[in-house]
Amino acid sequence: MAAAKQHIERDVVRILRAARQTTGEHRTILLRALAEQMVDLREHYLTASGDPDWTGRTGVYRYAVRELYAQAGYSPEERKVTQTATRYHIGNLVRARVPRETADALGLERTSPQDRNRMRSRRDREELRELLAQARELLAAQKTTGDAHSSSTSAH
Repeated sequence: MAAAKQHIERDVVRILRAARQTTGEHRTILLRALAEQMVDLREHYLTASGDPDWTGRTGVYRYAVRELYAQAGYSPEERKVTQTATRYHIGNLVRARVPRETADALGLERTSPQDRNRMRSRRDREELRELLAQARELLAAQKTTGDAHSSSTSAH
């Protein structure tokens, strides 16, 4: 356990307060830092089997996180929005930190949210290319049919 739990908790509250005051790229940087602290904090909360709560599912961890958000002055709605924004970064960090066997035992997908987004983007680009190719073929066919129809109509 790299840092003392109290130190991590102070950093979490400090980052949360700063994140409320900023937007854009600076906020993203703060949310990444928040995600790192949240993953560090999970090492201090153990599951029933005595392992760190990497998935953040234990009641005591969730309660502690709610309290940290409250200390930073967040409403439940603001907390939910911020937690949603950090979930992506937390998922990437947990997968980078825990051994593959642990991730498998926890039921975590092998691919990180970042990797899944990349794959989804690649798939979307391929689908778009296919649709554009089909549209071009249809337009070419309509043009050919239209040209043929125009020449037969003008011949009469």
